[in-house]
Amino acid sequence: METSEQTSSGTMTALIIGLVLLLGGGIYFWNKSRNLAARSDRTEQQADSLLAVKLRLDNDMRVLNEQLATAKEDNTELNRRMEMADSQLNRTNASLRELRRSNIGRTRTIENLNREVEQLTVTRDSLTTQTGALQDKINWQNQSNELLINQQKELQDKVTALDARIVTMVPRSSLTGDGFRVEAVKPNDKVTAKAKKTDALTISLNIPAEMRLEGLEEVYLSLTNDRQQAAIPPLRTETIALSDKNEVIPVHAVQNVNFAKTPMRVSFRLEPDADIQPGTYRASVYTNDRYLGSVEFQLRDSFWFF
Repeated sequence: METSEQTSSGTMTALIIGLVLLLGGGIYFWNKSRNLAARSDRTEQQADSLLAVKLRLDNDMRVLNEQLATAKEDNTELNRRMEMADSQLNRTNASLRELRRSNIGRTRTIENLNREVEQLTVTRDSLTTQTGALQDKINWQNQSNELLINQQKELQDKVTALDARIVTMVPRSSLTGDGFRVEAVKPNDKVTAKAKKTDALTISLNIPAEMRLEGLEEVYLSLTNDRQQAAIPPLRTETIALSDKNEVIPVHAVQNVNFAKTPMRVSFRLEPDADIQPGTYRASVYTNDRYLGSVEFQLRDSFWFF
């Protein structure tokens, strides 16, 4: 009996010990399992954190790669700009050197111009002095000219008065033209004195205002020889009603002259159909009732040598 109780007591003890061990082992395993779970959770969290860090690092790497690519492009562009800047700098330096050389030339030019200005200043001063002397001389000449003009005006007044007196003292019928000019010309319009080579005669004279011819009148040219005969066949004959007689003249040229302008010059050109012989001739000029004057001239014969 005692043995059974002891055995039961031992069994109970063993059972209690087993339960305690089981309970302790369970608690131990439960704690350990909980720690493992917690550690697993922490590991998962760390893995998640590491994954997130990895993703951020990947993103940062991508961004850095993009920035690196951009930086490379920027570096390429910067290098290109630096090359352009170097080229521009080289051109600028070349331009600067050229400008310096030009500036040296301009400086020399300015120095030369300054010397020329100094010379021109001296010349100007000299010319100013000469101009002052010339101005004084011009003033003196102007005064002399004014004096001469006044003297000329006085003389002209005296001449006008004398002309008026002469007009009243001398009959107008006795006044004649002056300034006669006779030219014998060859076919080439050169002047000659040879009768044989004469192709035309030009005869001109001045009509003074004192003759008081007015309006439009016919003026006749009469050409006669030393025997008072027509030198060449005339166009016609004309009767001139002079103050003391009527005179019949041979007419070799006629022209209408307006005597509104006085004094004036009357010119004739006579181109004879027949040859003019050597000799002395008289060219006389008339109107219908006035003798305007005459002139004598000679045409010589042609010789073998001239």
